[in-house]
Amino acid sequence: MHLNSRRRLNTIRIFAIVALTVVIASSATLLAQTTVSTGSIQGTVTDPSGAAVGGSKVTITQKSTGRVINTTTTSSGTYTSGALIPGDYMVGVEAPGFKTTQETLVVEVGVTATGNIKLQLGQASQVVEVQAEPCK
Repeated sequence: MHLNSRRRLNTIRIFAIVALTVVIASSATLLAQTTVSTGSIQGTVTDPSGAAVGGSKVTITQKSTGRVINTTTTSSGTYTSGALIPGDYMVGVEAPGFKTTQETLVVEVGVTATGNIKLQLGQASQVVEVQAEPCK
């Protein structure tokens, strides 16, 4: 093969690799943009004295669809929902020795809603409903 032909072939190969890299990078950017249309809920569950309540059962329900996400608080009392479709959610928390507490939260695009919940002493059969106002 002639030297110029080899150079031309190598140039074409390099161009093809660069073009493929650009296509892959562009695809990753487009894929990342599709996940920007969500929000989330994050909070800490505490007792009346402000101490963390680890191991609490947290139930997050999307009001419009009834979709339910169950999670448990960490030993430091924290929980996170993961990605959520924007809308109204009911966050319920149950822990032994405490009244069940429910709070309504609004999830917005690109926002992590704060769902800090202070439990009250009592039986789980008693329900405390907290109405939160949207953050501005």
